Amino acid sequence: MREIATIKDIAQKANVSPSTVSRALNGNSRISKETVTKIKKMASEMEYYPNYAAQNLTRGDANANIVGIVFPVTSRDAPANPFHIDLMRGASSALTPMHYEMLVAISATEKELLSSVKSMVNQAKVHNFLIFYAVKNDPITAYLRKKKLNFVIIGDPSDNSGDRYVDNNNVAAGEAAAKCLIDNYHVLHPLFIQSSKKWPYETSRLKGYQQYLKQNGYDGNVWVDNSSQTIDDFLKNHAKIDGIVCADDILFAKLNSSLQKFKLPTVCFNSSRLMGMILGDSEKIDMQPRELGQEAVKLLFNQNAHQKIVNFKFSDNSMQEN
Repeated sequence: MREIATIKDIAQKANVSPSTVSRALNGNSRISKETVTKIKKMASEMEYYPNYAAQNLTRGDANANIVGIVFPVTSRDAPANPFHIDLMRGASSALTPMHYEMLVAISATEKELLSSVKSMVNQAKVHNFLIFYAVKNDPITAYLRKKKLNFVIIGDPSDNSGDRYVDNNNVAAGEAAAKCLIDNYHVLHPLFIQSSKKWPYETSRLKGYQQYLKQNGYDGNVWVDNSSQTIDDFLKNHAKIDGIVCADDILFAKLNSSLQKFKLPTVCFNSSRLMGMILGDSEKIDMQPRELGQEAVKLLFNQNAHQKIVNFKFSDNSMQEN
């Protein structure tokens, strides 16, 4: 196995002191440009990589190069959400060039999640966070706010807290889903399916769906997953329903075996490869999770910006940003 090059190795090869190498690599103005260029070229040839953790410890800032990733409360037997995985991929692609790493908090209860975040702050000394959800009266963001830590929410908190956030235009996405059913499939009696959680993004998509139907003279139905009536029974008792908008791809995957029996045109949100295998021929609105993750990182380190909206797209359209 090849040994990792150190500052001492570079210093020995360049015939200078280790302190000179360190100053050159950090662009110290006391070192001539010629020496800086020579040292950096040599470091690259020797495949030298800085130890950022050690640098942070020297500055007394133990984990300044770590960003805490906080997932929504998730039951232990719940499947991984591809949307969150793609958020992480987007965040990672933005953090890697900055030499930052991610530390994840994911728990089955709100109490456990708060405890994990507190451990990040008090023991790991993490002070930058990305919150992968938005809910009202959230104890995690309340704690981070109280501690005056740096964080960005992915989703619209909608609670007048003043928190910085990145989000999709979910109302417009809901409108687009309804329009797709009506224009492409000539649907007259659509159904919107919503989870029992009624997450803010689901509520916004429902709002857009209902707005579009009302503006264009259509009546629509809504079914919530915690209903006493199963989706099979609901569809059997509402025979006029001829198209579906499903608020979330995980919910669609859960109901897929039942919905397949009715063979109704369906519009769903998110466009991961895994969901593409399950959703089949349904229309998919890409909510751009990787772009959301990237924009959340940019916002995290831009204290002058407050929010960023990354608009959805259908798979064959180009992304638009506001």
